[in-house]
Amino acid sequence: MGLPCAPAQPLPAPINAADVPASPPHAVPTSIVFGAEQAAGATLVPGYNALAPHIRPVRDPALSLVAISGVDPTEPVMVEVPLVLNNTTFTATRALTGYRIGYAEHYVQGNQVAPVERSAALQRVFDTLRHAGVQWVAVDMQRSGDSQQACREIDEQVAGLRLDALVSEDPQAAFHHAIRSGYPFVCETLEDGSRVWFYGARWAGDGLAALVRAYRQLRP
Repeated sequence: MGLPCAPAQPLPAPINAADVPASPPHAVPTSIVFGAEQAAGATLVPGYNALAPHIRPVRDPALSLVAISGVDPTEPVMVEVPLVLNNTTFTATRALTGYRIGYAEHYVQGNQVAPVERSAALQRVFDTLRHAGVQWVAVDMQRSGDSQQACREIDEQVAGLRLDALVSEDPQAAFHHAIRSGYPFVCETLEDGSRVWFYGARWAGDGLAALVRAYRQLRP
């Protein structure tokens, strides 16, 4: 069993395009027409008539997202991250990496060799500069009162071992006699009142003073 068929309805008469009234010149379109120019004086439809921003490379929208995704204090899900504190005080500064400094390990006089004793203050100088990247190189010192011999010894030690300076806390050591010949040196007073001398080769220039300035900044 089925429903009875509806009686036949007459088909609408065909419409001639010439009989359709033309739209007014300033009428708003009822549908989206792609590629059509905006009629002068027509009402703008938001979303249809607005031009999209000129975003060509991927970098442009990425920068826009970064700009609008900052911390919003009013949002409950946003948590402001505190700034990282400067912890350079607890980080070993490697400002003098690559520097090589010689120190007296033995006194040599003829066939006699004697070890050199170092004070606790000088040991702290060693530790400070070692943490800054300095490599310490042990050398033997000739005990002699001849300033010319001291000058030759400094030049030979610096050139042969590729040193940037020599250090001693003994004013009677062989290196100290080179001062009388005008060799570069810097005397540094330590916290306990003792003194340490930094010696440079004849060609040291301003490098020795720069090394001592760096040490002063590193001193605790």
